[in-house]
Order: sequence, then C-alpha cells, then structure tokens
Amino acid sequence: MKNLFGITDTGKVRDNNEDVFIAEEVRSGQFIIAGVIDGVGGYEGGEVAAALTREVVLAEMATIGADVPAQLEIAFNLANEEIFARKLEDQKLSAMACVATVAVIDRLNNLLHYIHVGDTRLYLFRDHSLIKLSSDQSPVGFLEDSGRITEEAAMQHPKRNIINQALGLGSQEEMSDSYFETGSSPFLPGDLILVCSDGLTDMINKEVIARVLDSSGTLQARAEKLIAEANAAGGNDNITVVLALNDKAPVSHPVSRPAADLFSQAANEVPELKAPVSPAVQEIPPSEVNQRKNPFVKKEPSSGVLAGTNQGSDNVTQQNKTPGGNQTLVIILSALCLLFLASTVWLFFTNPPVELKPSGTLNPAPAVTVNPQEKKLIDTLSKLKGDTLILSAGFFKSPVHLSRALNINRDTLIIKTKGDLIFQRDSAYKGPAMILSPACKYVVIDQLVLENFETGIVSYKNVLDLKNVKFNNCKYPLQILFEFPDRSFINGRISKRAFQADTLAKK
Repeated sequence: MKNLFGITDTGKVRDNNEDVFIAEEVRSGQFIIAGVIDGVGGYEGGEVAAALTREVVLAEMATIGADVPAQLEIAFNLANEEIFARKLEDQKLSAMACVATVAVIDRLNNLLHYIHVGDTRLYLFRDHSLIKLSSDQSPVGFLEDSGRITEEAAMQHPKRNIINQALGLGSQEEMSDSYFETGSSPFLPGDLILVCSDGLTDMINKEVIARVLDSSGTLQARAEKLIAEANAAGGNDNITVVLALNDKAPVSHPVSRPAADLFSQAANEVPELKAPVSPAVQEIPPSEVNQRKNPFVKKEPSSGVLAGTNQGSDNVTQQNKTPGGNQTLVIILSALCLLFLASTVWLFFTNPPVELKPSGTLNPAPAVTVNPQEKKLIDTLSKLKGDTLILSAGFFKSPVHLSRALNINRDTLIIKTKGDLIFQRDSAYKGPAMILSPACKYVVIDQLVLENFETGIVSYKNVLDLKNVKFNNCKYPLQILFEFPDRSFINGRISKRAFQADTLAKK
C-alpha cells in the first residue's frame, strides 16, 4: 500500500526480535491501524507478550465503532489481562510485559486516535515539522519531555530503558484511570505519522528522523532508511517503524480579494432602476358584473343561462326564511335534553354513590423487613470511602439473606471477600442479587457466592469483571443490558472474550 508501511529489524546487538507491528486496513480502507509493540522480559517472555497484545488488539479492532478511544482502551485492558493471566500459568513468563502505541486513522473524517503505554512513540509529521504526540512513561522520558535534560542527554542516559508503566505488570484493578495515554488529533491531507520503538529513537535524534521523512520516495524507502540510520548509529536494540500517510489531495481555496476591491466593484455594478410596470386595467363584462353582485348565482351545466334565487335582479339582499325549519330544530334539541335527563336519573338509582364509613382506614402494604446482616451490608456499602470493599466472613454471618437488590451506583468498585461468603435470596424476594447502574464504569467482584436467585447480577454495558464467582441455583447468573438513543443507528459488537467456567479456580 502506498499510504501504509511497517518494518521491523533485529538490530546489530540482539539475537532475537521482541518487537511486532500492526499495519492493517479495516472496513474496506476507511480505517487504518498503525501500531508498534515492544516486548519486555527476556528472551522468550517479551516475544510472547508482544504477540498476545497484537492478537488481542487486532481481534478487538476488527470492527471499529463510533467511540474509537474507548474501544482502544478496552483492547489494551484485555491485552493486559491476557498477559497477566499467562504469567500466572507459566512461571517462565513471570517477568514478561510489553509497551505499545497504537493509532487508528479515520480516513473519512481526517481524524487520528491513539493509545499509548510505555516508551514506544507516536510522531506527527506536518509541513516539514516533526511533532511528538505521545509521552514516554519512564523517568528519563519525563525529564526529556519536561525540558530538564536535552534529547541527546536522554539518548545517552544509563536508565533510559527503565519504564514506569507497561501491559502485563499487574491486574486491571491495580491500574489507575490514567494508566493509558489516549488522544485524538486532526489528520489532514499530506500528514504523515510515525509509530516506532525506542530502538529507533535511542539511536537517532528527531532532526535525522525529520530529514528522512521529508525526503522523496515511497513510505517503504523512507522506513528502510530510518532502520539503516539506526543500525549505522549502533543498532543496540530491535528497531520497528510504521508509517501511515493521508494521501488525499489537499483542498485548495481561491484567494480572497481585499474588502476595498469588493466595495469598489459593488459601486461600479449598481443595477439600473426601472419603473414598475402597472398591470393593464381589465374591463369586466356586464354579465360578470351581475354574477359578482349576486353570490347565489350559479351556472347551469346544461345550458349557458345564469340562474339564481332572484334571477334578473341586480341586488339580492336576503333569502326567503322558512319558519318551519327552526321549529323542527327546537323539537330535536328538546328531545335530546329529555333523553339525557332520563339516563342520568336511571344511573343514579341503579348505581347509588358509595358512602365511606367514618371508621374506614387505608391500610398500607406491609414494609419489607431488612434483616440485621443485610442492613449491615447496605450500611457498609453506603459508607465506603474508597473504591475497594472488603467483605469478611468473620464480620458477616454467612449466608447473608437479601430481601432486595444491592444497587451499585459508583464509578468504580472492587468487591473482595475473605472466607466463604454467600449471598442468598430471601424466600419472599423474587429479584436479582445485584444491579449495576448505568453510572458504573468498572466493577470487580472477587470470590463471592450468589445462591437461589432468579437472576444473579444485572449489569449495564460491559463494565463487570468476575473473578472466582459462583452462581448456585441461579437461572440467569448474569444479565447484560445496553442503552441506546431512540431511533438511532447502532454500531459495535460484543467482545469476543466471553465469560467461561474455570475448573482451576479456588473452590
């Protein structure tokens, strides 16, 4: 493709390549995905982490919806969980992680969306200028981005390869809301982006990069030139480069003239004023005069003779009145009044009004009694200060009988239990155990048992993360609801990473 090219190289020092890249078109070329993933964690681990991340990102972005930044965050969160789960399964991979930068270009709307973690980089090249869009999440990168040290000093710093954040370092609940860097930018005709690993930027500075990008030739030629420059400078690490170009023709606008020229032209082009033309006076025939005077005159279809109530007269002032017609109307109205009165009397005697007894009282429905364990649970949840709720089987007497749903209305909540804690349906209650409101963005439930509920958990959207949760005798363990604007076209898909039973989980 002339507008997209990716390449990776092992370099001059390392034996293996832990870098992978993404250079794909989606939805018949409307979107372009350009990404670089740099593995961390030894000879085998880094390659596994990078490959897992690439696989998850491509799977999640195979169908791109309206909210691209949110979709990118979902992809990175899923990749993080996949890497973290694999590390727990295989101790040889316990140190693996990866850093990554992925950009999605909306060619139709000339927009660029990106997500970034670690020290891979995203650059925008526009009008012969190189602009760094991403920020290095490393101590040395922070010093360079804040201007405390120069680019040359950062490239030679002994701790330049130390990173603060990466995919796979911890579980999702351990990451802050700003763990991933996201952003959007116009991507105009003629713009070029560069996504690269630190194997490039640790070897050559941005002046060399800008000079190569500004040179003539295809994207492939320029990418290969960047790889050659980094290898010539030492090639101490794997080098990966992805270039994407907005190859639309720039829109040209006509040069606007000064306002003085417009005024002078307007003065010379004053239109000639012409006198309005009066309409010709029409002469009305005598026969039509009579028709206009008499509104009751009509033309007989069988002959051309004019006929009317007083034919031959020029002035008709009134019609002949018929007293008999008025008398008939009065008789009809009187009959209707008598009929209405008779029906009212009949209804009164057949359905007499109900008289309330003085001693009558309104009995309200009996209130649902909340048991002490349930009240303690509700109070603990309502008084929670942070985002983590720890439920101990020693503090609560298991099972906790629920006579109503636990309504979760928090942005983020992590529920962890210690010991065997069971939420059990009260015999008189028919609803779900828990309801996550639309306000929830991320809820984790870890090590809990829900028992005898028709529906276990009701959640809006994909905000729920279950870990070692049991549903005993629940007809519908989990119900996911979505809200969409009325009469709107909806785009998107459910994540392929479905819930599944884990036989190796804690019993």
